[in-house]
Amino acid sequence: MKQKRIKVKGKEVSYYESRDSGHPVVFVHGMSSSSSIFIRQLIDSVLSYQFRFIALDLIGHGNSEISDKPEEDYTIAGLSDFLIHFNTAMNLKNAVYVGHNTGANIILEAFNKLNNPQGLVMLSAVPFSNPISDEMYLKNTLLDMFSKAGIDDSEVHQLASLFVEEKTQYPEFIPEIIRKADLKTRKFLFESIKKGKFKDQLEIIKEIAVPVAVYYGEYDQIINFDYLNSIDIPTIWRNLIQIIRDVGHILFYESPADFNISFETYLHTVFNK
Repeated sequence: MKQKRIKVKGKEVSYYESRDSGHPVVFVHGMSSSSSIFIRQLIDSVLSYQFRFIALDLIGHGNSEISDKPEEDYTIAGLSDFLIHFNTAMNLKNAVYVGHNTGANIILEAFNKLNNPQGLVMLSAVPFSNPISDEMYLKNTLLDMFSKAGIDDSEVHQLASLFVEEKTQYPEFIPEIIRKADLKTRKFLFESIKKGKFKDQLEIIKEIAVPVAVYYGEYDQIINFDYLNSIDIPTIWRNLIQIIRDVGHILFYESPADFNISFETYLHTVFNK
């Protein structure tokens, strides 16, 4: 697995790539996160040998440069445009896109401009209705907390604690990647969501013709399973949400053995059809 850099819209962007050829699989992290959240997929020798894994740091996150126009670039529309430009810069086509949390929403916003995507994997994510519904979160206060620009130490640990099952110790690197994200990312991202400056993703997902795999951690503290389960996803893989047991919001990190086996099956279903 090599860490590389590329210019996207005039900014230096960091990304990991497992190999130079093969079926492309693009990983997109969510709010205040980075590509390192997918480390247990990136270093899986069986998976990364079979497929061309690419995990980028969105602008303002990880080792990518921060934006000079945060009020534009850190919105759902801005980040999706960034993903489209990354896709073009990398000359990607016929890829599967994997999004965690708001990473999946960024992919959905960009989906029809991603050069014939072959599949979508949503990890601990819900398509956004427009206007946004508080029902998608387990607690009504979460949207306000996520959108705060402040990043004092107590807030960092409060956010980090939501990544895993309640009363479970979160991985040590989680606070680090939260602190590393540009302070303005959360503010402008959720401001754009509250103002409805994005496409209605409930309608987008109804029109997606390729297989959509949806994964949920049994003890996720953020996403409301009942709300997620009520959404009409016509091409949902295996006709149901894939529940990973005994884990929380970063199910693919907490239980890589269970997730990676299922994920590998999904990728073979998509690329070998």
